[in-house]
Amino acid sequence: MASPVVSFRLEEELVAQLDALAEATDRDRLYHVKRAMAQYLETESWHVKAIEVGIAAADAGELTDLEVVKAKWMTRAEQNRTD
Repeated sequence: MASPVVSFRLEEELVAQLDALAEATDRDRLYHVKRAMAQYLETESWHVKAIEVGIAAADAGELTDLEVVKAKWMTRAEQNRTD
C-alpha cells in the first residue's frame, strides 16, 4: 500500500537546517521529517487527550475548589521567596 503524499512549504532557513542535519547523519530529508512529525503528533495528541480527560472530569463535577488552588500557589510562591 502506497503512502499518501503530503506537500508543504518551509522557510529557507528550516530547509537549510534540515539539509545540514541530513548530511551530518547520512540520512535523507524525509527520514528526519517523518521523525519530527511523529514526535510532534505524539506530544500534541497527549496534550489533546489530557484536555479531554480534564473536560470529562469537569463535566462529571470533579472540580477542585478555587480557594484550594489559590492556597497551593500562594504556598509555592512563599517557598520560592525563601529559597
